[in-house]
Amino acid sequence: MTSPLHRSVPVTDARALTQRWRGLIQRLKAPESRTLCLAWLLPDGTMAELVVPVDDIPVEPDRLMIGHLRGLHDEVAGQEGVPPEQLHLAMCLERRGPAHLTPDDHAWVAALSSILRDREGLDCSVHVAADFWVVPALPRVSW
Repeated sequence: MTSPLHRSVPVTDARALTQRWRGLIQRLKAPESRTLCLAWLLPDGTMAELVVPVDDIPVEPDRLMIGHLRGLHDEVAGQEGVPPEQLHLAMCLERRGPAHLTPDDHAWVAALSSILRDREGLDCSVHVAADFWVVPALPRVSW
């Protein structure tokens, strides 16, 4: 039997994506600093094998770094053999601190949405995690 957290099990809705992040976060060591984890969902809902943690992100959004995520997204799409517009970029901002969205979290989510979704046209979502607390902060537009 395949675990529901295994990348071959399709993520088909918002609740399943939150559960997938919760499971992935539990398997990883808690970050010492703010980390933005990147994962990609293929058109069938399965996850690409690559999960990229971007460590030591600043408290304030780094718009230059966010802009470079488009190139990484396109490269992953090429490796997976799918057009970039058919690949969903799922992100999880991990940090220490309170189990609720903070003003800093909202600033990062707004910057990610503005640059990746609005300017670059990427299908993306953002979760925020602190320890075992994981919540969607920018849901996927459509499933």
